[in-house]
Amino acid sequence: MTLYAYDIYSGYIEETLNVLGSRDMTLVERFQRLGDYSARALGLPEHLMDGWEAALEKLIMDPPSEFTTIAEAIALLIVMRDAGKRRFRIITEERRDDLLKPVFAHLGHEEYCADFIHSAIGDYISPVENVDWGFLDMNQVEALLTAAMGDDSYKETKTAVIAGRLSNMARPDAEHALIDVGIETQNSISHNIDYLILGSKGTGGTKHDKVQNLKNTGRKITILDEAGFESLLKSPKRPPEDWSQQNKNNYEDLVRSLRHIWAFELDLYCLSFEYDPEENIL
Repeated sequence: MTLYAYDIYSGYIEETLNVLGSRDMTLVERFQRLGDYSARALGLPEHLMDGWEAALEKLIMDPPSEFTTIAEAIALLIVMRDAGKRRFRIITEERRDDLLKPVFAHLGHEEYCADFIHSAIGDYISPVENVDWGFLDMNQVEALLTAAMGDDSYKETKTAVIAGRLSNMARPDAEHALIDVGIETQNSISHNIDYLILGSKGTGGTKHDKVQNLKNTGRKITILDEAGFESLLKSPKRPPEDWSQQNKNNYEDLVRSLRHIWAFELDLYCLSFEYDPEENIL
């Protein structure tokens, strides 16, 4: 059964474009070695892979001014995948380029959905319908985040410290969840932290006392319990209650991704393609 996949990645689009025309044979060899793995990871059916190795070498050694074959599209797809990290995946039974429209509309910019699903990466537009890509530019990301967060506080770097043990999450998982929304973590209290997260297990007393001393000197530090920590990970602009759980998940996944890429100066882009669950390995 062939499905359709929408993979959302954080990474550097410029890094991808710099590969094209670089005439670096070591990159040709590297991506060709990764090609079979990438094809399985993306879940691409075998018939879409015909001629991808030659197309990949052409992209790096002498790229065309426009893409005209599916092999060229697949080759760029493989390079883009390697240049980023997948943040979340949406699987549909058929192509659904409108599936994120409610999410963008809730943030006041329904029109951005078309760019995110289908827009030129550099000057390259996919020549085929079953392989595509799109991205959001900095201005679009800023507008969406301002709507989601309610102000522009996301523009300021945030740092958190966890004290005590969380009841529902191991510390490494909690630290990863914070980084996932663009909040850096550290182990010790200092004047530059913004949040102290108190676990319900263990007192975290020493860290709490140090934070109180800093607050007494005028430093603005927010102390959160576990419920506050969970709220910190979610968009302040909540999704509508009548949405399906899938739409709510898509919304939170997108906002988390936007917060992450803004904080760490990355790009956010979408790769879409036919998806074969029997071939998929990730």
